[in-house]
Amino acid sequence: MNVPNLEPRSLVVLRWTARLLAAGLFLFWGGFFVAHLVEWFVKPFPATPPAFVWLGQVAHLLILLGLLALWRWEVAGSVLVVAAALVFFADKAGANFPLFFGVTALPAVLLLVCARRRRGARS
Repeated sequence: MNVPNLEPRSLVVLRWTARLLAAGLFLFWGGFFVAHLVEWFVKPFPATPPAFVWLGQVAHLLILLGLLALWRWEVAGSVLVVAAALVFFADKAGANFPLFFGVTALPAVLLLVCARRRRGARS
């Protein structure tokens, strides 16, 4: 007979907190992404922006994809969020890097903590 693996309540709360924070960040950073798409790619059409804009938009898109992916694949999505946010905000945030990176990486770090605790509980 299979007994379901029940997680401690604190991990369930932490996981859902991280997911909801990720959803809010997706909406927040997604608004900036769409605004920048319009500014750089729609308004100056048919001209194309410089390469650094393309690379920045790709990094920004990877942050958004990571925030969505961590709902299903917590570790892979979290790693993607942290890596993409590090690249993006190191270039774009200037003095606000610690704040922007920290807030964006927070749900990813929380889910990585949950994954580690869950793995430790299974051992």
